[in-house]
Amino acid sequence: MATARPPLNWLRAFEAAARMGSFAAAASALNVTASAVSQHIRALELRLGKELFDRHANGVRLTDRGRLYAEELGRAFAMIDQATAKLAGRGTREMLVVHVPTSFASQWIAPRLDLFRSQYPNIDLRLTALDHGEGKVDAAIEFGWGNWPKREATLLLRDETFPVCTPRYAQTLRSPEDLKAGDLLHVPGYDEDWDTWLAHVGVTGIDTSAGSFFDQSIMGIRAAIEGKGVLLGRTALIERELAAGLLVAPFERRLQGAGSYWFLATPQKAKTPKVIAFRDWLMRMTAPVATIES
Repeated sequence: MATARPPLNWLRAFEAAARMGSFAAAASALNVTASAVSQHIRALELRLGKELFDRHANGVRLTDRGRLYAEELGRAFAMIDQATAKLAGRGTREMLVVHVPTSFASQWIAPRLDLFRSQYPNIDLRLTALDHGEGKVDAAIEFGWGNWPKREATLLLRDETFPVCTPRYAQTLRSPEDLKAGDLLHVPGYDEDWDTWLAHVGVTGIDTSAGSFFDQSIMGIRAAIEGKGVLLGRTALIERELAAGLLVAPFERRLQGAGSYWFLATPQKAKTPKVIAFRDWLMRMTAPVATIES
């Protein structure tokens, strides 16, 4: 019956996918396959008789009902984790809740989770893309210009923007003018868009209103990997794909981003040891010598 409590692994899979914004990131956090996460969530939806995610060709998005359910489950799991730690006598163990953009959590933090766990085994990191309210999180990572008057801001990463596509697609692109016959992939919301980059390289006559549009960078990245067109990539979000050869930069010209990634915390929470530990770890990871563990 629909009101019977679903299996815990179904709920865990859904809550993690909702919090991190993708099935792949949830799979990494739970140490299972993305297929397993997808199957658990589909089984949960069938049990409840409700759609929790809207599924698209290049990603998923929470439904309104799914978002509310995820927020409630997130609070419930946090209580379970705290109760378990208390019973097990792990009084020094702490939960750190960080609000992070979906694509940054999936593309930059998830591959480095093991590094954080190994260095800070007593801090349980909970990443969320859901809006729980400022009082519900310990810190945040935001993309912007450093203007957060009520929070202490630490610069993490500056971004560069440049076109990326598959190696096969790149064979059709000898110069930026060849984009006139290409398929443009768009992720609105950044200062640097196709108009900006084309002006930077001095190319005109390209219809930048055409192409495919995506709400999140991770969706656009997936479309580019599938060979659907050319995406304006951002350094922090495509480093793995470039290193693996899934995507390449067909042109040398890059555009310095106006915005950057910042670590934010209220003055009170910025002084807590767990927030300091995470901030300092991020600073080490964003230093020029930092690399990704494959």
